[in-house]
Amino acid sequence: MPTVVHPALIAAVPLLVGALLVVVRTRVADVRHAVREVEAAVRSVLRLPPASGVVYAIRCPRCSRWVKPRRFDLRRMSCRPCITTLGRGRGRRGQGGGVCL
Repeated sequence: MPTVVHPALIAAVPLLVGALLVVVRTRVADVRHAVREVEAAVRSVLRLPPASGVVYAIRCPRCSRWVKPRRFDLRRMSCRPCITTLGRGRGRRGQGGGVCL
């Protein structure tokens, strides 16, 4: 006797699999960044040179988000979202206000 699959189940399974992949991917990325941070700390303590390779992400010290290097301003030591939100002042120019980035 053939098994009948409910149409709602046919639509729901791919959505659930996609949601699960998104959750797993973000956790894997967080673990990867944590491992790289620990490796950098160990290398610093042992006075070893930094690990060779390409920089894929920089952690913003203001918001603690991982951003792509092109979205991080080394001169201001902030990512673009921090620069745009913290750089806004209250009122017109010259009236003081927010943090100058």
